Amino acid sequence: MDDQRTTAQVADDSIQVIRWDAPAWASRGLEVEGGWLHSFEARVVPLEGDEGAERPCPVRLESTDLAYAEGGQTVLRRFGPRVFIGDIAQLSLPEAHRLVAALTEVIERAERPAP
Repeated sequence: MDDQRTTAQVADDSIQVIRWDAPAWASRGLEVEGGWLHSFEARVVPLEGDEGAERPCPVRLESTDLAYAEGGQTVLRRFGPRVFIGDIAQLSLPEAHRLVAALTEVIERAERPAP
């Protein structure tokens, strides 16, 4: 099938450009297919890997703004934010809060003096 193109004049006031501001926590952005990725890398935590070798584990926060077609409409959606712990886990903010609470509980228990 041949490429068929149609041209039409468009009045300036019929075009709407939608741009979301980057989240306040984001330190960098990257254009991705269909949108924009916002991220903040907190730090890289060295974890003990296989056979005792340390491996870097970056902890970062990300969200993605995407525009896509769904049901004949253009949908604009922000996905996230999500917490990434290296390649180990990808968590929503509530999940990350629960993980931090559980880690704090076990660490405090382990460091509690014996009675």
